[in-house]
Amino acid sequence: MKIGFMGSGAIAEILSQKITASGIAKPSDIYLYDVSADRLAYMSEKYGLTVCCEPKDMIAAADYVFMCVRSDNAIDMAKTLNAYDFTGKTIVSISSGIPMALYENNVPGAAVARALPNPPSRIGHGVIAVAFNSKVSESQRADLMKIFGAMGTCLALGEDKINAITSLTGPAPVYAFFQGIVESALLLGIDHKTAAKMAFGTVEGCLKVWENNIDNIGGLLAETSTPGGISVRQLYNLEQNAFKATVKECYEEGFLRTKAYSDGILEMLSKE
Repeated sequence: MKIGFMGSGAIAEILSQKITASGIAKPSDIYLYDVSADRLAYMSEKYGLTVCCEPKDMIAAADYVFMCVRSDNAIDMAKTLNAYDFTGKTIVSISSGIPMALYENNVPGAAVARALPNPPSRIGHGVIAVAFNSKVSESQRADLMKIFGAMGTCLALGEDKINAITSLTGPAPVYAFFQGIVESALLLGIDHKTAAKMAFGTVEGCLKVWENNIDNIGGLLAETSTPGGISVRQLYNLEQNAFKATVKECYEEGFLRTKAYSDGILEMLSKE
């Protein structure tokens, strides 16, 4: 497989490492273009990837072209793509909130996919949802699922679900909950080091149990809730403070922010 990256930032670095580590492609078969010569030099020297001085060289060499550019730069970059031949290639949108239509509009007839690896992808424990347009062949789909599968759990979904998954797989709310456990331990007189180990062990243990009962989180809650017991009182307190409603609002807000960005681009394209 020959893979190209438009942009060589953190996402490109994570993807290229996972691709080469899994044997999907050799370092020399990963092609990079970036406006930063220093960044290209770093990626070449550290990982042995192939540097391209012009976008056309990277696009010509690659079977899959990953658009790893900032969301606010994606529109301008997409407008330059109609100068290149994408026959037999797949464009992969990696930027948050960027719909496939942006690339379909600028490269008519192109095979386009869209995905956004979340931060844990860097250690192979990410969750990545991937959407494909109708031009992506079955073999191309299989290749992309293999690429993203090297980063963790890979799910093929319709594009209408991508904005929701972008919000739901963000780690910030999860880390905030973990921090809340640690701070609760501090409040109750536990030293910070012990609090952190206790919180991590509790979360890790709960995840292991959940892993074996993946579709039964409600059952796990029921098992821990002895009538009149501590857990029941804790859950009651969470309900009094609208815990689940707050969690849902948090993820809905992330979804709405991402969707608004996507909708803005779609509206712009409809006026062109």
